[in-house]
Amino acid sequence: MTNNMKNIFKGLAVAVCFSALLTSCTKNYEYFNTNQHEATQEQMDRDGLKTGSFFSQMLKTVYVYNDGVNLDSDYQIAYNLLADSYAGYLAPTISSNNGTHCGSYFMTESWRRAMFSFSYTKGVSAYVQLVQAAAEQEHILALADIVKVAILHRVTDYYGPIPYSMIGADMNVAYDSQEDIYNAFFEELGSAIDVLNDFKNANPGSALLADYDVVYGGDVTKWIRFANSLRLRLAMRVVYADPALAKVQAEKSVADMTGVIVAAADGAKINKSYEIYTHPVTTINGFNDGDTQMGASMDSYLNGYSDPRLPKYFKEAGKGGYHGVRNGIHTSNWNPYRNATGNVSAPNTENTELVWLAASEVAFLRAEGALRGWNMGGDAKTFYEQGVRLSFEETGAGSADSYLANSTATPAAFVDATNNGGNAAAKSSITIAWDAAADTETNLERIITQKWIAMYPNGCEAWAEYRRTGYPALFPVMNNDSEGAVGSDLQIRRVPYPHDEYSTNASGVASGVAKLGGADNVGTKLWWDKKPR
Repeated sequence: MTNNMKNIFKGLAVAVCFSALLTSCTKNYEYFNTNQHEATQEQMDRDGLKTGSFFSQMLKTVYVYNDGVNLDSDYQIAYNLLADSYAGYLAPTISSNNGTHCGSYFMTESWRRAMFSFSYTKGVSAYVQLVQAAAEQEHILALADIVKVAILHRVTDYYGPIPYSMIGADMNVAYDSQEDIYNAFFEELGSAIDVLNDFKNANPGSALLADYDVVYGGDVTKWIRFANSLRLRLAMRVVYADPALAKVQAEKSVADMTGVIVAAADGAKINKSYEIYTHPVTTINGFNDGDTQMGASMDSYLNGYSDPRLPKYFKEAGKGGYHGVRNGIHTSNWNPYRNATGNVSAPNTENTELVWLAASEVAFLRAEGALRGWNMGGDAKTFYEQGVRLSFEETGAGSADSYLANSTATPAAFVDATNNGGNAAAKSSITIAWDAAADTETNLERIITQKWIAMYPNGCEAWAEYRRTGYPALFPVMNNDSEGAVGSDLQIRRVPYPHDEYSTNASGVASGVAKLGGADNVGTKLWWDKKPR
């Protein structure tokens, strides 16, 4: 809960007690003399009844999936056809407009609107209702703020400025700058972490909303570690825009008494132990015999490294080997790119969970922080190798020892298995083994490249990191339909605002464009996108 919200609640409490003096203030004695960090039995009993359903709704809008309300096709248009493609993970092979769509930077309206519709609108609605239902239950409000940040950092990293500070007042309000939004993220996460640390210490072993929590089953300690890890992620996101802020927030996350995620089992995800579901990419690939396939960049890096995670991520093509597809293809004949032809590799996600933030990512974040000279509790090499080992554990790829010792393998040239002219030379020559003699930028590329491989298929985060750092080097689109808004080598920087916002919140979106600092198109960089390219 933000300081503003705390002040509102404190002010209301004082006003209530003052007016009650006209009769008797003793009826409020129990409330005003209760430790707000320590849950009463009455509060614990009613948590599920009043707040559980709204909390559950929030969890299911970080990434939407087929949960009986949202559909896998919602995931397709909100993430798969945009971020998964822009991250170089997957290539859309959907027969829509002969390939002239978001995959080639022509921003199909229903696709560009989807993140706003599913994550922003639904997430904000559930949050507002949860805050109203939770009333003075500070520990529940802390959980709500953590999940709110988990939802909305994806939204602002898609579009830039969005309505944030006035959430709950009216949907037709002014947009906040991304700088202000990130500062609010840090304030809210810091406050939530403090509240939950106090709650954990006062209520050892107590669970929160366990029956509704499909991520951690109500485990407060794990939620605190996730919040610290999320703060670490966001700190690194702003490192080129505000290095001092980034360092402070990153070091604060690692130094917290509960710490960050370090064990593979503690990664934040929609846990199949609590909910049975199929990863949406599996269903999407089943559409039309294959609406999404292995991306060419994944082909280049994983084949070049003979990466043991390759068969964990993708299925061998029917004609043998693992083969990807270039993005931005224009064609009226998609048959060569379908699973049934055996030319290309489909995603292997049947047993994959929807991961928000994995332990391997946290290790790579700490590796980058240590590389920058920050106090991350260890050195860059140790955290880098830890990240790779955790990724191998998370994917069941076996030992990473020989992989980490490989100092010669480099990404491979891309060979178009469909013979349709997509061949391309490798975009990078980065190797795997840590090189203490390499310069900082080379080792940064090494860290981010392995982080990118480990985060698959979390396209939202991978695309944001590509824009932030320029790594890994990705193949450009075959056809660029942005009408000159962005160059193919620079690649897409953001998603334009939905047309709906212009018709329903004209003044609000106008304020967003003004704070964006450029045209509302795919070429304007976000606030944190400051690294020269």
